[in-house]
Amino acid sequence: MNVALIGRIAATAGVLALACGSAAATQTPGPLRGQALADLQQSIYRTGIGPATWHIDTVGAQPGERVQTVEVIGDLSAARRVLEERFPGRTRVVSGHVTSDLVWRPGHDYPLEGELQGLGRPDFQIFETGAAPDGRTTVGVVGDLTAARTYLEAHYPGRTIVHDNAP
Repeated sequence: MNVALIGRIAATAGVLALACGSAAATQTPGPLRGQALADLQQSIYRTGIGPATWHIDTVGAQPGERVQTVEVIGDLSAARRVLEERFPGRTRVVSGHVTSDLVWRPGHDYPLEGELQGLGRPDFQIFETGAAPDGRTTVGVVGDLTAARTYLEAHYPGRTIVHDNAP
């Protein structure tokens, strides 16, 4: 009788172990929290440092979300390609706004920089702005450089220096 009882217990335990292991293997991990979330966000942010046509403004997610919303300034398509390759299914790229994380520095015309970053032009995109030594605002563009220079000189005469995405 003891042998039969032990056999049934062993069989039941084996079935439970198999069921639990199968359930664990099919469940997707929940949203990251704490240090793991901070590490992921920092890794995503570092990915956006250095590309010539785009950079990351902010990285974040609503509590409980697995997908990180990445605000990008510049070429959204290039950013999506790189981030999807590096973090498959973990990022959602949206247009960022340069004014969301500005720190005041002497010489910057922040109202103009914010206005320029908000331009939605089909022929060129602005990916960075900055202060030139002569007091004008430097404007880095992707796309039609001539169209950007023509447009910005017509709308902001003498206030901008336009350059492409070359270093």
